[in-house]
Amino acid sequence: MTMRPLAPQLDEIDRTLLALLQEDASLSHVDLARQVGLSAPGVHKRLKHLRQGGYIKKVAAVLDRARLGLDLLCFLKVTFRSNLRPENVAELQRCIQELPEVLECYTVTGSSDAILKIAVTDHFALRDFLRRLAEGQQVIERAETCIVLEEFKEGAELPLRPV
Repeated sequence: MTMRPLAPQLDEIDRTLLALLQEDASLSHVDLARQVGLSAPGVHKRLKHLRQGGYIKKVAAVLDRARLGLDLLCFLKVTFRSNLRPENVAELQRCIQELPEVLECYTVTGSSDAILKIAVTDHFALRDFLRRLAEGQQVIERAETCIVLEEFKEGAELPLRPV
């Protein structure tokens, strides 16, 4: 089992900074400083510490899928030929690196071995994606596509508990 190194504890200011960045990562250090009652250099130091501690993995823009023509959101439930053997997981990881439609991928418990979240333009693009996925690997025995009909909540914001 791989152990994650323990990161330093977060105080109330750190949690507030993380919450503010989750809401709007484009806030300047000056804006953040104003909201948490620190100086801009103090905020810079804390953010650097949070990055080094692994709390902030990356800062990215959240794009609108529909405006970009990626109207079809799907989940693909995958079953391996030989369950969760490490070589199967490695093969799936290798394969999805070449498929930009895959937004997220997880190995899971239950009747499926992995779940992929994919975004494509339409059902023709979905068909092409599934063909490329089938041709690009040898470990998937079965794949079940679930097309999203309606989206009620979307986001990557984590629930930050108060100290």
